[in-house]
This record gives sequence, structure tokens and C-alpha cells, in this order.
Amino acid sequence: MKKSFFRLACTLLAMLMVLSLAVGCTPQQNTPGTSAPTQQGDSAGKSDPVKFSIMLRVGPDFSAENNPWVDEINEKANADITWIAVPTQNIWEKRNVTMASNDYPEVIIMDTSSSSIMDNLYEQMVKNKIILPLDEYVKNAENIMKYTHDVSWSAIRHQDGNVYMVPRCTIIREDFMAIRKDWREKLNMPIPETIEDWRAFYKAVTVGDPDNNGENDTYGVSDANEIMSYSGTINIDFFARTWHADKQWYDNGNGEVFFGTFAKDGRFKQALNFYRQLNEDKSLDPDLMTNKGNNSKYERFYKGVVASGRYFAGNIDRDLNLLRGIHPEATAEFVDFATAPESEQYKDEKIVLTNAGIYNGWTLTNKAKGKEQDIVNVFDWMLSDEGWTVLKYGVENVHHKIEGGKVVKIEPEYTNFSKWIGHCMLFRRPNDETFWLKNNIPEMYDYQKEWLEKSTKYIEDNTIQTGLLGIYSSNEVDFYKKDIFTKKFVEICAEIIYGEKPLDAWDEFIEEIYAEGWEEVTKEYNEYYKVNK
Repeated sequence: MKKSFFRLACTLLAMLMVLSLAVGCTPQQNTPGTSAPTQQGDSAGKSDPVKFSIMLRVGPDFSAENNPWVDEINEKANADITWIAVPTQNIWEKRNVTMASNDYPEVIIMDTSSSSIMDNLYEQMVKNKIILPLDEYVKNAENIMKYTHDVSWSAIRHQDGNVYMVPRCTIIREDFMAIRKDWREKLNMPIPETIEDWRAFYKAVTVGDPDNNGENDTYGVSDANEIMSYSGTINIDFFARTWHADKQWYDNGNGEVFFGTFAKDGRFKQALNFYRQLNEDKSLDPDLMTNKGNNSKYERFYKGVVASGRYFAGNIDRDLNLLRGIHPEATAEFVDFATAPESEQYKDEKIVLTNAGIYNGWTLTNKAKGKEQDIVNVFDWMLSDEGWTVLKYGVENVHHKIEGGKVVKIEPEYTNFSKWIGHCMLFRRPNDETFWLKNNIPEMYDYQKEWLEKSTKYIEDNTIQTGLLGIYSSNEVDFYKKDIFTKKFVEICAEIIYGEKPLDAWDEFIEEIYAEGWEEVTKEYNEYYKVNK
């Protein structure tokens, strides 16, 4: 098991590609810029702009030509950037092909998403000195240091002790359950706190006709057919947290870690039993196991079919706005994790954080040798007050204007995915409320802000932030490809929820899980945790 922030696993193809680079390529030296960019964009006294190329992922309509956003960045950051813009769906294939040639840019994007699991080139590029260490340069970048999570630096630091990447940080948060407040009030139900409260609320939704259409066609909760998948913000995981049985690594209080869903004491069957009870009450969406994709459960919420969905605080107004197109009087509220009488026994267990809040990152190739600080300074400007305003809102008097101290859009299509801007921007200030809260329903802004703050505070208060950040186990990656996880796991959960098998079938399945490789995964994680916590 190695320390790496994005669970990478090198493939033979990647090795051949990068080894050919190391043997056949001579790093090109470019004339560096000599000064950091000014913060105010005053061209007086500036040296020549720093020239470099950068590969970034973009929306299909993005073009750097005649683009005021691109021109503004170059002007204000004292840069002359060549933008190698690749549509999002082709970015990793294109980047790999580019890196296999001698025609690669000074700055490339690295994939850190859990959905991809691995970025095959990273380790070989480090080994063959294709990418450059950056510690001595980022330490001088005030804004990068200010707006990068401490845990992000811990996660990306290579096992050789160096940092080879400027992380593109995103928010680290927890997501809570949103429910139909108008339905709860119509049914005269309290805000659910215990697991039994949730069952009672869902049952009332099922039989109480909260949408006043005279039919029993409303349900408590839905999920996508990926509900048992490794990643994703899913509803059954929300309730599994009651027993620390969700897809998190926990410290048991004695310095050992275990994976909640696969805990040897079989605690996940309590979450399955809860869903089994909901099925008996007819409170489960009948399309629970056939919905396609993670967005399906949200669709069922904003179409007025189900009473709840697990939401990021910044997104609930988006779907509530859609819901009000069907039910104009609809309201929503967030609810904290449920408790249960037996959950007290788990109080000493804490989640060991594995999410380092990194959403891709930027590495400098050996073609940037000699101008590392100048390029990092450009990145640092992007997170300054001036740069962040440009990244977030575009160019003043082109994309937005300031009226009464507030930003007013001139170009309505200026969004994170528009033709004007690189995909989700180049950098983010992770916890900037004005970035995450879209203000689709103005009267909800303060409420969403309150829950946004709760969602980030939850991580601070309920997680251990050392020990498991930035590691991967090749055995774990292999396990998630096996039939026992991709097929049997889903099947046994469905059979228990729908009453086709008894709860005790889970105990037998857990034994099979460990025999099929999870014992080795747990052993590796514990060995690492004991040394690094």
C-alpha cells in the first residue's frame, strides 16, 4: 500500500508511455518571467509576462480565442498563457496521448476523482522526473496556502517527501437529509430525530395523502440502483450512520480501524432492517431498485413523489425551485442524522477522514523548469480577491457589473460550465458561500448558509483527520471489481430489504466478504494507520 492522494494504480501502458518519455525526451528550457503578478492589475512596472501552456478540461463551447475571461487573466496575472482546452469527456485520454509525445505543456491537470480511482501516469512521472517538486514555491504563495486544506497537503505529499502538485481544493462537508416541510406540517408530524420517528414520518407520508390528490402515491424515500455502490451520497447510507454502518472507515476507540458497512459485528443489517420495515409499511418508493443513476432519487423528490432526499446544502433550492413548478406551496428543511437506542454504544468511534477535499490538481512538467515560482505566482493570483472575482464572476462590465455593492450578471450564461470559462474554474476557495449557494430561492439563502456551515463543521467535530488520508490499497481496488461486491452485495441487500431472505443472511455474507479479500484490506489499513495516525 502506498501513500497517494488519488488511489492510483500504474498500468503497463502508462509505464511504457512515460518510460519512453524519460528515454527519448530532452526537457525544453523556456525563458522564465522574473516577478510575481501584481494584485491590482496595474501594468506599470511589470516585467515581461510569464509564458506557459496549460491543459485544462472545459465545456464543449469554450474557446480561448476572443475570450475576455482569458484576456483578463493574462492581463491581471501578468501572464501569457496558451490554453490547451480539451472537452471534459475526452480530457484524460487526450492528456495521456499528449504526455506520450514530446509535445506536452508546462502545466497539466491530474485526475483525483474517486470515480476514476486511479491516475495511471502520476507515479511514473514522479519516478522519471517528468513533473517537478513544488514545496519551495507554494510556501511563498500566500493565497494558495490560505485556501488549501491542511489535509490536502497531507494527502498529496508523495512518499518521497515532496509535493508535486498544487491541489485544486473543494469543500469538505457532510450531507444531511432534506424533507418536505409542508408535508410534515400538514401531517402534524414532529421533526424526526430517532429512527422510529423517521419510520413514523414516512408511514404518515404513505397513507396520509400529503399532496391532496386523493391517492396513495407518495412515499418516504427513494434511491438509485447504485445504492450499494462504493461512492455517492445515498439515502441508505444516511440511516446507516445511526449505527456507524455506512461506507466510512472508523476508529474503534482502541486505535484500530474498520469499514462501517462491513463491520464484523454485522451492524449494517440494522440499516437493512430499517429499510425492510419501510418496505413493510409501503413507504419505500416502488422504483427503489430500478431507478437509473444518482440523479433519479432527486428527480423523485422534485417531482413530488417522495418526502426526502440526501442533499448538499448548496443544492436544495435548485430542486425545490423545480418542485414548486409542480407544487407551488412546497417547502423543504434539513434534518440531522438519526439516533437509535442502541447507537449509544458506538459513541467512542470516530470517522477517519479519507476525503482530502481535492478535485483535480495542477502539476508542472519538466518543461517549466526555471519558472516554477512565476507559474505558481499566477496560480496564487487566481485565489487573490481580484483573481477570485474574475474566476467566479468573469470580467466586470462584460460578464457582470457592480450595483449597490452587489454583483449583477450581464451575461446570464456565465456559469461554471459556460463557453467563457474553464470547467469549474481553475481554482476554488473551498468554503466560499457565494460560490456554493446559487440563490435560486432568495428567502432560503440564510437557511442554506446555516446548513452549509453545519455541514463543514460536522467534519471538524466528528472526524479524525490524520492516518488514512491519501492512501490506497491495491487489494481494495481489486475487491471493488469482484462479483461479490458488484453483484452479490446488491443482491443480498435487495433480498433482505424485500423479505426474500432473513436478516441473518447478512451474517453469512459478511463471512464471505472477508474470505474474498476484505480481511487483507482491513489488515493493510490497520498497519498503515498504526504508523501514521
